[in-house]
Amino acid sequence: MLAAEARTRIEAHAIEHAVERLTRRYAGRHSPETVRQTVEQVTDRYATAEIHAFVPVLVERDTRRILDAG
Repeated sequence: MLAAEARTRIEAHAIEHAVERLTRRYAGRHSPETVRQTVEQVTDRYATAEIHAFVPVLVERDTRRILDAG
């Protein structure tokens, strides 16, 4: 497995866990579909990031800000 593939899999796994946490956190306020769509939109913003180590944390933080504002 290439290092980039491993990074992508680890990042995807971490983001999926973030979706689960956010879905629980916003249950009753936002649908699971809304949470997932917001996470996907935020994740797209970081697609060209040079360093991906913190992308899942940043995605979760930015998603919380958006969902709290909405």
